[in-house]
Amino acid sequence: MLLKKSLAAGICLLFLTATLAYGLMPPSLQRVEAAGSWVQVWSDEFNGNSVDGSKWNFETGPGPNNELQLYTTNNVYFENDPNNAGNKYLVIQAKREDKVYNGRTFNYTSARLNTQGKFDFKYGKIEIRAQLPRGQGMWPAFWMLGSDYGQVGWPNCGELDIMEYVGKTPATVYGTLHGPGYNGSTGIGAYHDTPDTISTQFHTYTVEWEPNVIRWYVDGQLYQVRTPHDLDGRKWVFDHHFFIILNLAVGGDWPGAPDNTTIFPQNYKIDYVRVYQRQNNEYEPAPAKNFIALKAAANDKFVTVDKFVGDRKLRANRDGASVWEMFEVKDLGNGKVALLSSTDYKFVSVKSDGSVFADKETVGPWETFQVETQANGKKALKNLGNHNYLSADLNLDSVLVANRPTASTWEQFDFVQK
Repeated sequence: MLLKKSLAAGICLLFLTATLAYGLMPPSLQRVEAAGSWVQVWSDEFNGNSVDGSKWNFETGPGPNNELQLYTTNNVYFENDPNNAGNKYLVIQAKREDKVYNGRTFNYTSARLNTQGKFDFKYGKIEIRAQLPRGQGMWPAFWMLGSDYGQVGWPNCGELDIMEYVGKTPATVYGTLHGPGYNGSTGIGAYHDTPDTISTQFHTYTVEWEPNVIRWYVDGQLYQVRTPHDLDGRKWVFDHHFFIILNLAVGGDWPGAPDNTTIFPQNYKIDYVRVYQRQNNEYEPAPAKNFIALKAAANDKFVTVDKFVGDRKLRANRDGASVWEMFEVKDLGNGKVALLSSTDYKFVSVKSDGSVFADKETVGPWETFQVETQANGKKALKNLGNHNYLSADLNLDSVLVANRPTASTWEQFDFVQK
């Protein structure tokens, strides 16, 4: 959350190790956190009465990203756990109050802490248990920066966002990678919709960071896996030491300013931060990924899920294919596939009206496509939810729909290996 917040003939599939039964969720999104293979190497349980200066630094002054708060050393306190007399929470509090700093008046205050120079590490499982604030303009985060930030700057140092939340999407959290050529609004990441209890209950937010693979979890449920292949040739900058950051921003480029619905003060309650590393440094191999780009025969354009449009519809309107035009093919056996969009790490899904979005974390009939090779070598994709073909409809500004009972030119695609 620094500057960015501071933000083929044939399919040539790489078959998965296990054969999947039709309709089941692919194992890459079925997995929960592995138990017993991690050893805790660092933690802060926040059971004292003040911030442990041997572990954390306070950052003070204005924040980046056009944030509205002033960071101070006064916006933290410790709160007793009402359900456990021996437990406490660190509370980062955002207040509506006027403070003058270097001649500039700030209307909000909050806090930001980091472990730079006191604890940094390479690879591990990093977890926070926290209850998030709520309201328009709130922006709590749990994230990491490369320890070479002072030497190479951002984004070359790398940024790993374990959890971000903005009040304008009150049931959604985000996990993102930022590096050279994929930073700010073009970071590589995903969102995860949660039960609407972010501000009333504690949840755990976790990453498993290993050589050439990073996995994100909420409450132990995997929702995203990224490897260097996801970057489409951009530099992977996550193989060196990083340090941890905790902060609660108010306003900024992404969340926007608070409004008259925002109640202050707002609290970011943190039960613990824990870091684990693999026993004997035995890391799991990075998963093989099979990416394709879909090129529509209708107009010779590539299919994209444009994050800037925001509706997560598929459109065939790109002359070239980069990250937003990449789809990971999940082989379901017998010529059936699911397509995982690299834009937000969501499966392509057909709705009952035939509209097509990339917005699902699980796979059922509506996310399953039968691949049919046409006489000209191109591919048609029949959805198993409505048994209609995927079409790049030029009458709808090249938006993809799945409502055609037969496959003609608009229903044909080239699978371009990435």
